[in-house]
Amino acid sequence: MKYTKQILISVTTVLLLFYLLHYLFPLNTARLNKPQSTLIYDNSKHLIALKLSPDGFLRVPIKKEALNSNVKKIVLAYEDQYFEQHFGVNHFSIVRALWFNLTNQGKIGASTITMQVARMMHNKPRTLSQKLIEMFQAFQLEWQYTKDEILTFYLNNAPYGGNVEGFASASLKYFQLEPSSLSLSQIAYLTSIPKNPNANRPKSNSKNLNPIKNKLLKRIKEIGLLEKEEYQRAKEEHITVNIQNLPNKIPHLTAQIKEQGQIYTSIDMRIQSQVQKLISEGVKEVKNFNIHNATAIIIENKSMNIVAYVASQDFYDRQYGGQNDGLKALVSPGSTLKPFVYARALEEGLITPLKKVFDVPMFINGYKPMNYSKEYLGEVTATEALQLSLNIPAVELDRLLKDKSLFSLLQKTQISSLTRPKSYYGSSLTLGGLGLPLKENAELFAMLANGGAYQQASYLKNRKKEKPLQLLNPEATYLVSNILADAPRLSFSATWGQMKSMTKVAFKTGTSAHAKDMLTIGYTPKYTVAVWYGNFSGAASKKYQGKHATGLKIASPTLFKIFKLLGQQTWFQQPKGIVKKTICQDAIQLGVCKQKIQDTVIEDVDLKNECNTMRAEVLSYLQKQGSIQSINELKSHSCYAKWKAYKPLITSPIHQKTYSHNILLPKSMKESKLECFSFEEKSKVYWRIDNNEPIISSSGKALYHYLSPGKHQISCLDEGAKMRSIEVTVEEI
Repeated sequence: MKYTKQILISVTTVLLLFYLLHYLFPLNTARLNKPQSTLIYDNSKHLIALKLSPDGFLRVPIKKEALNSNVKKIVLAYEDQYFEQHFGVNHFSIVRALWFNLTNQGKIGASTITMQVARMMHNKPRTLSQKLIEMFQAFQLEWQYTKDEILTFYLNNAPYGGNVEGFASASLKYFQLEPSSLSLSQIAYLTSIPKNPNANRPKSNSKNLNPIKNKLLKRIKEIGLLEKEEYQRAKEEHITVNIQNLPNKIPHLTAQIKEQGQIYTSIDMRIQSQVQKLISEGVKEVKNFNIHNATAIIIENKSMNIVAYVASQDFYDRQYGGQNDGLKALVSPGSTLKPFVYARALEEGLITPLKKVFDVPMFINGYKPMNYSKEYLGEVTATEALQLSLNIPAVELDRLLKDKSLFSLLQKTQISSLTRPKSYYGSSLTLGGLGLPLKENAELFAMLANGGAYQQASYLKNRKKEKPLQLLNPEATYLVSNILADAPRLSFSATWGQMKSMTKVAFKTGTSAHAKDMLTIGYTPKYTVAVWYGNFSGAASKKYQGKHATGLKIASPTLFKIFKLLGQQTWFQQPKGIVKKTICQDAIQLGVCKQKIQDTVIEDVDLKNECNTMRAEVLSYLQKQGSIQSINELKSHSCYAKWKAYKPLITSPIHQKTYSHNILLPKSMKESKLECFSFEEKSKVYWRIDNNEPIISSSGKALYHYLSPGKHQISCLDEGAKMRSIEVTVEEI
């Protein structure tokens, strides 16, 4: 009884001392939770990229299932066969090691796996005092963690040579396999490395690993932890390492991903690889146009998952900057933003698909937008204007939309590059006067595919999705989609041969000034695809065999090939709010409607009055072509008072433009054309150049006058005392 009491007191004292020391020197396992490598998977959970940890190590945590496999069996048999029985310190091993080390020249250790984990928390010189600290901390580890948690600490922190830390890291580095896929022999070899990492790790694929793994297997067999048949099979297996560079099949995305651990993406590697090949081949085909870079993106519309992210023709193309991410770079959208203007105009009743609009010259404070062809078509339907990508109707509609213009739509989507007020961009925004990443442009087109609901796309599969913004109505996007899908065949020439056998695709092309950026964006209910060609250097393309590079000729063929590999597509269901209705097709109804036609329209949207449509340029156009002789013929129209109040329109010269002449030419050959249209009943106009005497002329009648070098203020006054003034500069060189 006396001895029992003494033992109880001793145990209690030891426990109290342990608790006190545990309180004074709490366990700090922070060093065991080191920065991890990043493992990136595709949508089928296949590893497609592996990044080093922020501190430069290959450090991949082992999965739980590996602890229930041969990995646990072999590691414990070799490192600590009594791991499951002891409480951090194996006293028998310590006594055995002391006796062996005193009676032999060699040395053996007595550290358990738990003690090794304790050592990993400090990495200090092996002294007696440090050994005692490790033993105490081994008890602390056993007190706070389960056996599997301690084994996981060990397997994740053990050194496997160079910058490889952890069993799973070594498995991926040396065998390109997950631990659960390793053979018994491969596990045995990897288990041997931490004892002497520099000596045992493979430094090349040719190193003979079999003696090392066989020695370990024999030892495990001798202690009875390996069956004879199991041992024999493992011994006879000849293993080799397969050391390769870390996998990186999506380098542009890999560079963006900063998170550690496992990242699951929506990338479909089959499609990604095929699109990468198409882009690489496409650049080779257009190099004679001085085009050396290209990008493409595919978005699955309903989920807004990015299926393919091809940010350059070749990430490793150093000559042409292949490491640039062309999907994030600012490029001119060209004409690709026009469909959004038409969608808003349809919603607001400014147009219907077959309603005619004016394609005539326009003058906006010195800005004179022109069509790509440098020609004007007069009156065209809204459908034709969008399909032919005419600039004037798009600019005119955007101006008429006022606070519901393209700018306001882009502002609601929080486009990253839209950083200035509306006045900064002016009407050029409609024609591509904004740097816009192709990814964000593709997201806008996905909005058309999703019935006007906008949402950002992502390559992260399990991300938290935000609620979509309903920015356009489904009826307007449906009508625009049909217009974009039914573009005239003659526009495609050779490209049409690739398109005609395809399913219906709505698409829009864009070409920037000087053909620096050529792009095409298309969509179906299922996918949105965007393709860009150009130069990351900003260099312009050039003519080849007499042909200019355009989005239609350069980017469209690749887009159609991508849709072909995506397979058969469906088309959009017609919304309930779409009806057939008879409309007056006239751009402006002057008296009796000249052309009535049945059109497909939005049921609850009525066409608005035409007062603002009849701008001064349109009035001058109608006079020029003889539709009206003078504004007097419009007296009965409800908008007459508004039109009559227009200031005279100076169509030549153009405000704030500089005109250059050859100094050697005679004055008669350097005269400037003066042309002004009045909207008064009387056609007389008065020209005033600087402070000179007025020159009397008639509305719409051109006269020619010599302007000396320098700046000039030119005014045109009509019979109603309304005046318009412009400034021009003349230089002689």
